[in-house]
Amino acid sequence: MHPPAKVVFHLSGRFVDNYTSRPHLRLFNQITNMFDARGGTIEVRRRDERLRDPDVTNWSDLLEAENLHIIENGSVNQSNALNTTLAYLQPYYHLDPQGVLAKSRVGDEKFEAERIPPKDVAQFWESLQTRFVKRRHSRYGQLEEKTNIPDGCISVFLQGEFPQQQRTAYCDPETMLRTVAKNAKGRPVVVKAHPSSNVKQEAELIFNLMSEGVELHPTNANIHDILEKSAVSVSYNSAVAIEGFMHHTPAILFGKSDFHHVCETVRETEHFPEVMKRALESDHDYPAYLYWYFQNYCYDINDSGLDEKLLARFAQLGFTKERLGLVSFEKHSWLKKALLSKQAGQELSSFLDKQPEITRYALLDAIKVTEKSWVYKAKVNGEKVIVKRFLDGDIAHTVRSLKGELDYLETVFDDDRFQANRCLYAWPESGTVILSFAPGKRLGDKIAGSSGKARMRLMKQSGEWLHRYCESRQRNSTFGPGFWVKQVAAKNTDHITSKEDRMLLERLLASLQEQVENVKGVPVVQAATHGDFVGINTHFHRGTIYGVDIQGECWLAIAKEAARFLVWLQIHDPDHGGGRRYGISLEYIDAFLQSNVLSHNEQMTTLPFFLGEQLYGRFVEGYDRPDIRENARSAIETYL
Repeated sequence: MHPPAKVVFHLSGRFVDNYTSRPHLRLFNQITNMFDARGGTIEVRRRDERLRDPDVTNWSDLLEAENLHIIENGSVNQSNALNTTLAYLQPYYHLDPQGVLAKSRVGDEKFEAERIPPKDVAQFWESLQTRFVKRRHSRYGQLEEKTNIPDGCISVFLQGEFPQQQRTAYCDPETMLRTVAKNAKGRPVVVKAHPSSNVKQEAELIFNLMSEGVELHPTNANIHDILEKSAVSVSYNSAVAIEGFMHHTPAILFGKSDFHHVCETVRETEHFPEVMKRALESDHDYPAYLYWYFQNYCYDINDSGLDEKLLARFAQLGFTKERLGLVSFEKHSWLKKALLSKQAGQELSSFLDKQPEITRYALLDAIKVTEKSWVYKAKVNGEKVIVKRFLDGDIAHTVRSLKGELDYLETVFDDDRFQANRCLYAWPESGTVILSFAPGKRLGDKIAGSSGKARMRLMKQSGEWLHRYCESRQRNSTFGPGFWVKQVAAKNTDHITSKEDRMLLERLLASLQEQVENVKGVPVVQAATHGDFVGINTHFHRGTIYGVDIQGECWLAIAKEAARFLVWLQIHDPDHGGGRRYGISLEYIDAFLQSNVLSHNEQMTTLPFFLGEQLYGRFVEGYDRPDIRENARSAIETYL
């Protein structure tokens, strides 16, 4: 009987010992946790650079046949090997039998937009817009300050030496820049160096060309500022081209790529003028393409079903669960959680040991340990605190935003009745913060345990807390309900099999659609808010409401924030008597609105609309919980 096969990781030497804590290697950490939970064996090796060399075609002396090999940034095409790296956008990864990025198998596939469900596309597109465009977020750190970029420019994004090293470039950077500038026909040519390349070398190239009279406009602006003003983007095969699709910006590539389906490619520089013309006249379905690419050919590290998808991928190469010696996940699910918690505690302890400002500490209870974040109760320098580490997305930006908002709120909350926890220490690059501990019990539990006048006082104070948070950062606007109706209609309801419940949702959606004409264009006050003001994200202690889990400035209609708070409370602790308005208990909604958090007009226009929108979302998202399902159903029926 042969011993079980192993999964062998081939990693850059500097990450062999610490890959589980490296954000860009989270897929390897996911596989490690999965194998720890199921009893499989992982071996980690220093990657031989021949596994990345595009000229090598035989790797048999490096990749023994009996094991499954996973190569970070590899160029291997062998029956027992998979190559992986971040697939242009976080949190997506390639896990590909041919190569990664320009060499992945997607490049050989045929894109057919008409075969993709529009509803799925709309939901995915809105998610991309929220995560990247609205937040002006990219894989590498970007300037937060807005930069003026000339309208209708050609934006060129350099990529260092990687395209040449991988034999995917059709010319050198100097030739590419000269070609674009020569054929720009009056359009400004904006150039940005790659943040992880030899910036000095690229800067010298740009300077030398400009010294000759080549018209270039170098910039270090946020890529989203550049792309929204660009007539077209130019690169070899940069992720920026894909980010440009989110702005409906066409892409011209001077290299081989695996996303060429919706791009124009320049193989001979003399063809650039006609390629430029085609790009400017193109009308590609970018939303459908991005859905097709990332949902079919990449792996989302935040996908709740990722483990099963990874196991299916391994099985396609002949490495089944049985061959890998894996046992049923259910038998070891408790072990996975325990191991993840242990690893998180060890990593946090190792980190805190190295910080000079931390003289003594003790990690107490693990509040939450997931692949996205770790949250611990702790004692640091004698004070009870919360230690958080973020693992998902742009962790440095998340920490800076969190610290900036909590520092700001220290100046806003000058009343003992209204507070937020403080940011005591912050290390953006590691995604780690230490926050003051908010005493007391969750506000939702406190309200649920109260009644009569005591409950009404708590509700009014809750509205006053939100009012105080918002009052110094507001702007007047007009309401556009159509956007929110589209958001509601795009929600996935496939898991709701009850005919009666589906009809209830259809009636609620119809009600929102009927309200559109009455509320379209009405005044609405938007503000920088908590972003998730609900009963579990606030504490109450001795007359004070403390906001917790605040992760940065979030601009929303105040009416939406109020509706979120009221609906959350209604579906977690419905009233047991008395009347309701818009599906919400009168003792909740009337007392909350006594705070003057919303004008009388908005109480009659935007608030009812957002209450319906929130009820729809909570019903769909909490449908698998019988208590939430029943409470939300009751509230919707009353709302209608």
